[in-house]
Amino acid sequence: MFQINRFLVFVLMLGFLSGCASVGRKIDQSSADKIEKGKTTKQEVITLLGSPDRITRRANGDTMFSYKYARATAKPATFIPIFGPLVGGANVQHQFFIVLFGADGVVKDYISSQGSTETDRGFATGSRPAIPEVEQDKRPK
Repeated sequence: MFQINRFLVFVLMLGFLSGCASVGRKIDQSSADKIEKGKTTKQEVITLLGSPDRITRRANGDTMFSYKYARATAKPATFIPIFGPLVGGANVQHQFFIVLFGADGVVKDYISSQGSTETDRGFATGSRPAIPEVEQDKRPK
């Protein structure tokens, strides 16, 4: 019985230490695609996407809704004892959606961005990126 309890505690700890973190709410692209310039109102955007993460008001009466989402997941190699910090890394997915409303509360414009980033070697990368120096690959004049 004692060994079963220790096993359950071990499994639960692995679940808590799975290396996943997220910020914001994932943006449903099919809902975002329903937004139309010159037609969709603030209330309709809130109905489609939920309340924004940030509201910015401009001096000219325009309002901007900002939505963001980011999720980082550690690679399995990160959890290898002793070597994990040297060979691990993380995968990061992100989404941003910004809607600009005119003073009349109707969509003037919107911007959507999404992408992902991958780190490969955990602590072994240090603070130096694994890309060539800018001057090295410069085109000849």
